[in-house]
Amino acid sequence: MNIGERLFDLRRKSGESLQQVADAAGVSKAHVWELEKGRSRNPSFELVRALARHFGVSIDVLVGEETAPSMKEQRIERIHRDLHDLSDRDRLVVEDMIRSMRDRMDEKA
Repeated sequence: MNIGERLFDLRRKSGESLQQVADAAGVSKAHVWELEKGRSRNPSFELVRALARHFGVSIDVLVGEETAPSMKEQRIERIHRDLHDLSDRDRLVVEDMIRSMRDRMDEKA
């Protein structure tokens, strides 16, 4: 499986459109499509890094050195990554929400 096939597989599993992935990576929809189809075989390191970050996987997953994590693991990685972009105050809000959800789960158990 080449990088384009791995990219297509990650995009398909995430349910995202070419445009959504292109916007996240900062490239054109056509560029992502060409990469998926194997017409652009040497993407820049910055693009590979942006795609890996977007999908919440390591670069090794995109180049085939590691297997792709499950969708659940990818979602958790995305949430974790997005926490870095929040303000301290917003992170505290998220922490409170998680704590509240865990408390409710404990009450049900």
